[in-house]
Amino acid sequence: MSVLIECHELSKKYGNQTVLNNLSFEIQAGPPIALVGPNGAGKSTLFSILSGYIKANSGQARILGHTVGSEKLIGRIGALPQDALFDPDVTILKQLSFLAQLQGFSRLESVQESERCLDLMQLLQVKNEKIDALSHGMKKRVAIAQALMGQPELVLLDEPTAGLDPENARNIRQQISALSDQTTFIVSSHNLAELEKMCSLVMYLERGKLKSFQRIGDSQ
Repeated sequence: MSVLIECHELSKKYGNQTVLNNLSFEIQAGPPIALVGPNGAGKSTLFSILSGYIKANSGQARILGHTVGSEKLIGRIGALPQDALFDPDVTILKQLSFLAQLQGFSRLESVQESERCLDLMQLLQVKNEKIDALSHGMKKRVAIAQALMGQPELVLLDEPTAGLDPENARNIRQQISALSDQTTFIVSSHNLAELEKMCSLVMYLERGKLKSFQRIGDSQ
């Protein structure tokens, strides 16, 4: 296995509140990893930094040997934000195709890749719908399809099964399992039962610090 993520003394503050506190860890490419912790532990902030959405106040974070936010990581990282939003006036296929083109796909390739990922989420039949025509669960699956485009080496999923019925949650777990040979998934969720079905390793954050990193089921 190769080093996938390296974080060294990573810190993030919002005003006087410290969300990440000199966080250091290293992750190898491999099986799905659960990211857990109480509300305010820093899970979503860590995902946002690794995705390049926000910057840390101090410390370093590298993915696949590159500083987070580097152009060399375009198409190599996929992310599902907790509150992913889509344009209500544009069809799902057009939006995903546009995002694929930003990764370097041609116009034709972007359509094919978008359809492939929608098919993984069993959503190909609604590709020409607009997002507001879909149920909450279908919207979540569209967002996950977006995260899978380009077959990235790392995918960060924030609450991927929240609001999904058991059948759709099972489909997400199956896709994660099927793709985990080529993609490393880090999954954040408050549903520990779901995480136990998807992941074999767990990172536990508390108050912006890494408290443990171990196999699910091992004693602390």
